[in-house]
Amino acid sequence: MSYNCTHIILCTKKAEILVKRAGVRMDSGKLEEAVSLFDTALELDPSAVDALLHRANLRMLEQKPLEAKADLERCIELRPNHIFAHLRLATIFMALDDANGAKRSLDTAEQIDPQSSEVHSYRGELFFAQGQMEEAKAEFDRATECDGGNPTAYVNAALAVMNTPGAGGGPPDIPEAIRLLEKAINVDPQFHTAYVHLGQLKLSMATSLITAKEVVALYDKGLEYCRTADELRDIVSMRILTVAQVDAASALNMDTLNMQ
Repeated sequence: MSYNCTHIILCTKKAEILVKRAGVRMDSGKLEEAVSLFDTALELDPSAVDALLHRANLRMLEQKPLEAKADLERCIELRPNHIFAHLRLATIFMALDDANGAKRSLDTAEQIDPQSSEVHSYRGELFFAQGQMEEAKAEFDRATECDGGNPTAYVNAALAVMNTPGAGGGPPDIPEAIRLLEKAINVDPQFHTAYVHLGQLKLSMATSLITAKEVVALYDKGLEYCRTADELRDIVSMRILTVAQVDAASALNMDTLNMQ
């Protein structure tokens, strides 16, 4: 093996190690240290796609979308079929209010993998941001067809339902939204967001204190599956508020939480 070949292999391996270290720094919130490590990794291996992809994520955390966009475009230049680079680029276009750019990126991603649940989820989010709820719901449904284990798609579909007026301008199809949120929890009992939306929705529709107490039980279930301190704090806060409402209604001999 020639010296040049050996040198390239060593640089590539060193870059991979630095990318992993940078990821740890990102997870710890040490963004400046992570940037420095990504920069060094790319100096060693300018074609390190993972370094570009993760540095783009970091740039978005730093609210530097143009720098993130440049990293992703370089990533795609190196690996045109990198579907996640196209999807994240679509997200940046959305953040920049460039719907056409987002659509182009999603179209390319769909050409790479028409059965990607992520592609349809992202496209649904684009429609949602544009206020096209029926189209968004259709894409989220397509995402669940491609991957029935994708809880985010079920939650997003529920949100689209809640933002779609019923027939004649009536209320949204709340039972359908509840069904979708319950489905999200069934496929992933640890999916914190589903508990949050389902609890809020059920509480708003509670017609009796018994129903309201069921929301407390739902939060208790969610607490068993919290993965982070933020998730735990979020559900605990909602549980405390719900219990306070139920206790206050009980003390006033009320049958429901409706104060009217």
